[in-house]
Amino acid sequence: MVITWRLTELHKSFRIGRWPLRRIHRAVNGASLAIEAGERLGLVGPSGSGKSTLIRCGLGLIPIDRGSIQLFGEETARWSRGRWRRTRRRAQILFQDPRAMLHADVPIGALLADSAALHQPEAPPRRVAAAALEEVGLGDRFDALPHELSGGEQRRVGLARVMLARPQLLVADEPTSGLDAAVKASMVALLLERVGPSCSVVLVSHDLSTIAKVCDRVVVIDGGQVVERLVTSALETQGWRPSHPCTAALLEAAGWTPPERTGP
Repeated sequence: MVITWRLTELHKSFRIGRWPLRRIHRAVNGASLAIEAGERLGLVGPSGSGKSTLIRCGLGLIPIDRGSIQLFGEETARWSRGRWRRTRRRAQILFQDPRAMLHADVPIGALLADSAALHQPEAPPRRVAAAALEEVGLGDRFDALPHELSGGEQRRVGLARVMLARPQLLVADEPTSGLDAAVKASMVALLLERVGPSCSVVLVSHDLSTIAKVCDRVVVIDGGQVVERLVTSALETQGWRPSHPCTAALLEAAGWTPPERTGP
């Protein structure tokens, strides 16, 4: 078993508010998870549960208070910023806010062409960028500026960028937020197809119904802690029930109905 990414007992707190009302908010409180090479893992939880903070800590975007991060088999405690930046070429993150990877004055085609030149130097960058936009339904928007796109279209640009990067680890934070219900499943399916079976994928969401369709396992986080781990096939197992109220609430919101019990 090859572990691509392992987070062990991570802690991260923030000071919020102003003196004398300032307090400590424990955004991540001893959370642990691991994902194997080629695995699809869902990280789910309600808003404010610590999902985004956990993945940002785990990819070196936010310093941790304590804990251990291993990426591609290496301990990261002594990594420099430069080392993190180089490694993140292999570990891509799709941000919850699609504007985080856009530049107001740069057409989306040019932005993707720059990314293509970095990740696929063997092919003409503009051709790679145009093909990526075509795949996400934006083939006619190559010269569009970010403000000319809807929120859903901006998110599709993010999907295109990740697909052409060919990562070994993809962490997607709410990848279908802002997309119509009719295209959510197709966009996720396209993303997983394009990154390939060897890429480890972590899908972060509060939408357990979408996650359960495409992930092998689900980790539920609440209050900065992992409160339940489950294999998605368990959702169809007769007699299975969630062990934590947070999981039960997420399943109820997703319209999950417990399989009927059989026998005496």
